[in-house]
Amino acid sequence: MSIRIQKPGLFSTIQDEGRIGYQKDGFSGAGALDIYSYRLGQTLIGNDGPAIEATIIGPTLTFLEDDTIVITGAEFKAELNGEPVPHQTVIQVYKGDELAMNAAIKGARGYLFFGHPLDVPEVAGSYSTHTRTKMGGHEGRALKKDDFIHQKLNEKYRKHVGFTSELDLIHETTDTIRIVEGPQYDSFSDESHEGLVSEPFEISEQSDRMGFRLKGPSVPPKESADIISEPVALGSIQVPNDGNPIILMNDKQTVGGYTKIATVTQLDLSVLAQKKPGEKINFEWVSIEDAINDLEEYNNGFEDILKNVETEPLFDLRELRITSNRICELLEGEQ
Repeated sequence: MSIRIQKPGLFSTIQDEGRIGYQKDGFSGAGALDIYSYRLGQTLIGNDGPAIEATIIGPTLTFLEDDTIVITGAEFKAELNGEPVPHQTVIQVYKGDELAMNAAIKGARGYLFFGHPLDVPEVAGSYSTHTRTKMGGHEGRALKKDDFIHQKLNEKYRKHVGFTSELDLIHETTDTIRIVEGPQYDSFSDESHEGLVSEPFEISEQSDRMGFRLKGPSVPPKESADIISEPVALGSIQVPNDGNPIILMNDKQTVGGYTKIATVTQLDLSVLAQKKPGEKINFEWVSIEDAINDLEEYNNGFEDILKNVETEPLFDLRELRITSNRICELLEGEQ
């Protein structure tokens, strides 16, 4: 079983929740940039297979077997055989169907899941792609035209057809990103501390899964930005000598030698992941205690939502009718 990539999109890779526990060995965590959208999609489709993470312009692919799919995260102008695909809804697809995700109309990164899970090698406990080390996913790289991605047979792939969610995880109107003090906070002046939160920063076109480069007020350290290399955390805001901040994202290096003024809170990393180049963000200082409490409160509510998807699912009745009608047509054709 497999799918065929007709157009790869801007930057499409296979991701899961990330490579956990191997940074001490020099392996990047990689994984879905928007972990909440990823987990919602996995719950809706009903299996633990990885997803294709699409960036701004999604892939076009052909199904070589009957399947089910769901798209979460960024809302794309997706079409199946030229017809609109509902967002965050599990739909039935058939052999020969063509899915075009097209351009994102809300958010930046979407997740495409399959009822027959993608079958790629597991490397260091994860299916996630890390392109700089050519590790994981499909041949350790972004998808290309005419790639065939194998799938695992799932006899229950139709079980969640029609499952849908109205949860909005894009936070399109939110431009505030909360931060806590970084390891080298004291290496920066009070002016730099204030400058980081007093004016907006624009996400540069040079941003990628390794780091979001920002354009805005310069916030240089008091002395040199060069330090002895040390482990870096996801969301670290490192500032080289030019004073232009860089937010380290999932494909970051495991150690770095630049001063780090702040760290984006874990909760706001998913908000940041859905911002496109050219969009502006504002930083806000918060305490570590507040960041932990906010994360715990949000995660508790999110876990309840995921449980409800499984135990008290919402259904898109249109998808159930379409599937039922198609099955009837196929049965009539066999008579």
